Amino acid sequence: MATYTEKERPYVSVIVAARNDDHGGNMLRRMQAFINAWIGQAREYRLPSEIIIVEWNPPDNRPRLIDALEWPPETGPCDVRFLEVSPEVHRQFKHADAIPLHQMIAKNAGIRRALGEFVLATNLDIVLSAEVMRFMADRRLEKRKMYRMDRTDVANNVPIRATSDQLVQFCENHMVKVFNSEGGFDLGPDGLLALEANDIVGRDAGFRFGSGWYPVDRGSAEPFRWMAREADLLLYRPSGVAPCLLMEAEVGPSAGGAPIVLDVQDPLGPVLASATLEGRCRLRLHIPDQISTGKLRFRIQGGGVPLSRDARFLDLRFFEIMWEGGPRSSQFSRWRPADNASEASICVRSVEPQRAQLALNAGPGAILEGLEIHLSDSSGNVVFHSAASLPPSQLNRCLLTLRVGFKYTGHCAENDEAKQPEPFWRLDVVDSWPGEDWSTAFATPSPFAQHMRNAAYLHTNGCGDFTLLSRDDWFSLRGYPEFPIWPSHLDSLLCYAAHHAGIQEVVLREPMRMFHIQHQTTWSPDDEKDRHAKAAAKGIAIIANDDVVKWIDRMRRFNAPAIFAQSNWGLADIELPETAVPILAKP
Repeated sequence: MATYTEKERPYVSVIVAARNDDHGGNMLRRMQAFINAWIGQAREYRLPSEIIIVEWNPPDNRPRLIDALEWPPETGPCDVRFLEVSPEVHRQFKHADAIPLHQMIAKNAGIRRALGEFVLATNLDIVLSAEVMRFMADRRLEKRKMYRMDRTDVANNVPIRATSDQLVQFCENHMVKVFNSEGGFDLGPDGLLALEANDIVGRDAGFRFGSGWYPVDRGSAEPFRWMAREADLLLYRPSGVAPCLLMEAEVGPSAGGAPIVLDVQDPLGPVLASATLEGRCRLRLHIPDQISTGKLRFRIQGGGVPLSRDARFLDLRFFEIMWEGGPRSSQFSRWRPADNASEASICVRSVEPQRAQLALNAGPGAILEGLEIHLSDSSGNVVFHSAASLPPSQLNRCLLTLRVGFKYTGHCAENDEAKQPEPFWRLDVVDSWPGEDWSTAFATPSPFAQHMRNAAYLHTNGCGDFTLLSRDDWFSLRGYPEFPIWPSHLDSLLCYAAHHAGIQEVVLREPMRMFHIQHQTTWSPDDEKDRHAKAAAKGIAIIANDDVVKWIDRMRRFNAPAIFAQSNWGLADIELPETAVPILAKP
């Protein structure tokens, strides 16, 4: 085993688990790209590091990985270490015949023996962008932080004999899918998230979704998308439509039965417009006429109530987003449906620079008897008040039109720069009615929600490909759960244990990227039932998503990590043979 002085100690240890069994197809090619990229980038950015490859249960009929891979003449400043877990050790675990590689236990063995100040648990087919490597080489990592990233899948015909820069360039030019905290999404030719079939926006309507939107949910009669606490919408206004967005949305179970506030924000600036939402509603967002393209950020205030059967916070879902005057917008009703018009309401129907029109609905069995108008200054002082009694009438629906006249009375010097008016933004609730009764739905608030002080929804999608913590923090958590079962979701439990141990999640954003070379066994939600069926046929236990949510609920309730491994985690009691790639390796 190598020894280091403090000065020579690796800053980052990279841990992968593997065996030479062609897992996923073309395994050696993908692994060679990973090796070449990391060693080349570590040299370019002078990152003291080590790669630890835990070779678990190596097949007898294939060469060891150290012999099957090609190595550069020099690997410095990156050392490469191989740890071998023999077939004899492997057979000590349950399901040895059905599961040839216990991935999480293997990674724990590498983490346990890592020498770096920080430890990255990853997989053998990952290439990192230059920005990520520079971030680490600048020694910007901090203890008590858990670093995560989106995973971007790239085509698998990666050029393995290319330089590290060429490998990264290939990945940037061949991105096909991204796995972010909301789900897995295909990428369009422009690199943006592609729209799904039967999406909530028209295919050529001028909208694309950024981060913060969950995939289209088709579990009910109407397709919809949940949004996270923040979500980005990219828009382009086609010719012939009004500068107004029409949206239909519904407050979800994480609101806990209370209203929520929806803010529309410039991603780089202030809040542009806000509205308070209850139940199901239709919204109109007025956009300044001079703005025809850009990006908006929707942000939720309120809500955030943890759910009992879903780790997400489901505050608000959208059924439709469209331009006023565009296709389908004629179906967008400006009035409450007649069979739901049971409560008095006031809705903004239209707004113009000097005119506002309000739709007044007194409700069935009621009549409009009076109007009061208060005009206040910015400090809340009433500067104008008017009240009027109306003659009795059976009218219970009407329009109130307010016309406002402005007159400039100041003096403008000839050389003074004229002030431009602020762009006009407004978010109106034009219609609303009672939404779904979430108390009887699948997603209901946790009965312990009021006692949860640190509940969070973490970015666990693809977390087995990039989870970076300090070595001390890995040890405090005792690594991954060491269950000799199908490894699904075990890495997610580690992330939630870290959060509830007080380790803050930090998601590294673009231009930092993690590229994953696609293979035959790439996970998708459609494969989950298949995976459970195969595991059941082999008699192997598998943790279902419902089980994961139950563990997350427990950690949220007590704000404490669930530690699943014993003190001898990572095969601490077993001496593992180690081989190092020599400094002057074979060409």
